Amino acid sequence: MEFQYQAWEDFVKKGTLSEATTLVDPIIMASWQRCKKRKQNSDEAISFRLPEEEVQGRKEINRRLIKVAKPFLEELYGFVKGSGFVVVLLDKDACIVEVMGDQDILDRFRHFRVGEIWDEETKGTNAMGVVKIEKIPVQVYATEHYVLANHCITCSGAPIYTPDGEMIGILDVSGDFNKVHMHTLGMVVAAVKAIENELRLKAANAEIVKSYNNVNAIIETISEGIVSFDESGRITNMNPVALSILNINASTFQGKSLKSVLKNEEVIDDILKSGRSIYDHEFLLERNHKQVRFLFSAQPIIDNTKEICGGVAIVREIKNVHRLINQMVGARALFTFEDIIGESECLKNSIEIAQDIADSLSSVILQGESGTGKEMFAQAIHNASSFSQGPFIAINCGAIPRDLIESELFGYEDGAFTGARRGGRAGKFELANEGTILLDEIADMPLDTQVSLLRVLQEKQVVRIGGYKPIPISVRVIAATNKDLKDEVRKGNFREDLFYRLNVINIIIPSLCKREGDVLLLANYYINKFSAMLGYKISQLDPQAADCLENYQWPGNVRELANAMERAVNLAKGKAIKIEHLPVHLQQPESTFKGKNKDRDLENVEREIIIDTLESVNWNISKGSVILGIARNTLYRKIDKYGINAKNFQNLS
Repeated sequence: MEFQYQAWEDFVKKGTLSEATTLVDPIIMASWQRCKKRKQNSDEAISFRLPEEEVQGRKEINRRLIKVAKPFLEELYGFVKGSGFVVVLLDKDACIVEVMGDQDILDRFRHFRVGEIWDEETKGTNAMGVVKIEKIPVQVYATEHYVLANHCITCSGAPIYTPDGEMIGILDVSGDFNKVHMHTLGMVVAAVKAIENELRLKAANAEIVKSYNNVNAIIETISEGIVSFDESGRITNMNPVALSILNINASTFQGKSLKSVLKNEEVIDDILKSGRSIYDHEFLLERNHKQVRFLFSAQPIIDNTKEICGGVAIVREIKNVHRLINQMVGARALFTFEDIIGESECLKNSIEIAQDIADSLSSVILQGESGTGKEMFAQAIHNASSFSQGPFIAINCGAIPRDLIESELFGYEDGAFTGARRGGRAGKFELANEGTILLDEIADMPLDTQVSLLRVLQEKQVVRIGGYKPIPISVRVIAATNKDLKDEVRKGNFREDLFYRLNVINIIIPSLCKREGDVLLLANYYINKFSAMLGYKISQLDPQAADCLENYQWPGNVRELANAMERAVNLAKGKAIKIEHLPVHLQQPESTFKGKNKDRDLENVEREIIIDTLESVNWNISKGSVILGIARNTLYRKIDKYGINAKNFQNLS
């Protein structure tokens, strides 16, 4: 100790380097040099305590550290109790936030109090101040202190780090230098390691709790049902959506077997034994006198030993899945009554009837020639009805092969027939649930399918092909046809009972030739539309071309007019639309115009339109039927009816 004092006196008091100073620990010497450079007073110990308000603020900031460290402070104090030492916890700035010691020691060393600053700038060289700077365990013995007043004590301090490697505090044991033990610093370091381990454990537990709470919050708020289960298939958790879909009471599901809830052992065993995932398995159950329908997907949970330790399942209400499908495939009605263009009295009368019955639940038949806008009327009725928030599904009964129409309308179960999709498939009526279904070309529906449709309309439920459980539906039915259904009933092509079931409200959509004044109104609408679409300046109708349009019979109705105007806009390229820009059949044959050769059968006009259309698509039946707005089967019948020579066809398909 004598050489240490000599070194202190030589360097601190005299400012010289001697043989004694060369034996001083480099860490201590570096501290002395900093103090010397600051011209600190080496004779008197400066006391600096923060104001009470700031002390409380620091304690609050370090609340977690104090809480974790306090038991270890108490344990450490138990070793030094009665030996003239104090145990001190400081924050990262070397401000005391907690202190323990014998009362006589605390009275003697008054600078050891909560709020006292023990950094190097205030107290000179001391363990706590040096630890703050060097961030390593340090012991400062007696005369190693820069300030003479502190030569009577020895300090042993060590930094406390967070799991992230940030220094958040200092632990120190200080006391009478005569009673210091060679293992004091080791005890402090051991206590610090214990505090850091506890901080790490607390942080890990907090992260686990946080993750658990996050997962729980997600599970609780997610729009789909979530069910977790253990390795034996017992339910461990279920969110409110799953409880609602499965119609289970929250107080009864815990520990219950998922097999018993689903009434299916095969699916759960497949997950837990084989480790296979299940996707969109459809369930239809009876629970609490209520039918429960949902899609079930699940996958196993694998632990670190590659063992299956449980699983998690997603339960989705079937109607929500159908709603999502409809949104994705665009099963929405776009048109409203405001989109129907025309000022003729006959059209206004049809619109008025449709508006009056739009909110009714009764079935509707829309009757009119091809191209008159029956689907537009159907969409407008849907959008004005109480079903407007639901899907709008349109199906062309004449365009679907006879052997597929029932599966298309009513769906089928898994394995119902060869080629059936695994898991089955919902039909158009299921997809249209809580919405509207348009059965276009209803007159072309096969008689045996008409029987099934009648049953669905009467019972308001669907049984899939190959299934036995009825599925309740709430669907507004609109049928459309270009034929006289009464005449089809007389011919035996349409069931009379189905006709009366559908024909509750009958709306006639007038053909364009009967809509006085609407032809030019529509023509100008389509000229503006196609000019904007094609990037041309808006064309004007030449008076002769306008007369030609007004006098034409328009057997293809609005659809034919729209096609004619699109052609004219393409050819005119922003200039005036003249007769030569119109389709050929509008330019020459007098038989197609009003007031001329009225006795000539309009069927000749239809024949010419069919030939013109097929020529424009290289005689492709599929494309021609789309342009004409009729089913392929209907087009084949008209080809036979008008004796159109099949030798002309290059691509009969």
